[in-house]
Formats: sequence, structure tokens, C-alpha cells
Amino acid sequence: MILDRLPGPIRRSLFGGTRADRLRDPDAVIRVLDVRPGMIVGDLGPGYGHFTVRLARAVEPNGVVYALDASQGTLDDLVEAAESRQLTTLRAVRVPRDRLEIPEPVDLLFVSATYHHLPSQAAYFADAKAHLRPGATIAILESRRGGLLARWLPRHGSSPSRLVQQMSDAGYRLTVAHDIVPGHWFGLFEIA
Repeated sequence: MILDRLPGPIRRSLFGGTRADRLRDPDAVIRVLDVRPGMIVGDLGPGYGHFTVRLARAVEPNGVVYALDASQGTLDDLVEAAESRQLTTLRAVRVPRDRLEIPEPVDLLFVSATYHHLPSQAAYFADAKAHLRPGATIAILESRRGGLLARWLPRHGSSPSRLVQQMSDAGYRLTVAHDIVPGHWFGLFEIA
């Protein structure tokens, strides 16, 4: 895309965070999540699996990472990537767009660049509580929807204050926010 050819600082000032920004240091994101062997993790909207593969490695040998997506093609690609890397902890699960369905409750629900795609976010995450283990964390990494042109471009991000309010309305509290991904807001939530 022609916009991707613009220098990073110009792109960020005009449009806010980009995919390249989000993927700049994925290992730092995984470290903040404190993912450990044996954990059960849901990766909602895994895309190309940039974080999913790292999560699957982090829960080895006895944990599970559920790649949760509405696109069967995306899930098929992730299964192929896991097999080529000899990952045994990744499970692909096709989910409807309007509600969360996971085979078992999770310790961590990771949501990267997906929050803004979900319908009725407060209701979605209120219902999602049924899929969380006691003490579970929801981690949301989302474009700040910043930059000069953000108000006129198609919606591809979220206002951090609105996101926190919606999660509060769903029954969660923000435990910490991190500023480790340029152009993106990264917050961890627990059930209030």
C-alpha cells in the first residue's frame, strides 16, 4: 500500500499506530503478559499468528493456546504454521463474530487489533466472563485511533478512554496499561 511507504513518524502522526508498529517488539508484549508453561490462553483474532506462535511456545509443554477466529482460512494457515514449527500447543477454534466460544476457560484472553471489530464490546466481554478461569486476565492491544486523519478514516482502532469505559461497563477493571507499542494502547483487565 502506498501509505506504508511513508516514513514511520509521518505515518504515525497522520494515521496513528500501524500494523508494523504493533509487531515491532512482540517479545516485549509476551513478557508483559507473564505467560508460563501450562497456562490456557485464548488469542482472539490471531491474524497471521505473530503473537499466537509466541504464546504457543510460552505455554509449552502442557499448556494450550486457542487461536479464536471467524475465518476458517486464517485458522487453516495457523495450523499449517504450527505444524511447520512442530508446535503441539496450538488449537484452532472457529468462533462466531458476535460471541466468544472457547472449549475451556482460559487464564489469559489476548485481543490484538481485534477489539474494534467486535459488535457491542461491553456486552461481548460481559458474556466472555463465562470463559475465564478465576484470576484470569484480558489483555487488549489496540490502535489508539490517533493521528490527524483518524476521524475521517474508516474505524480501525479505539479510543483508550472509551475502551476502558466499555470494559468497566462489562464488569472489568483495568489493572495496568503499558506504553511499549508505538501508536497502540495496551491494557490488562481483570474481573471487577
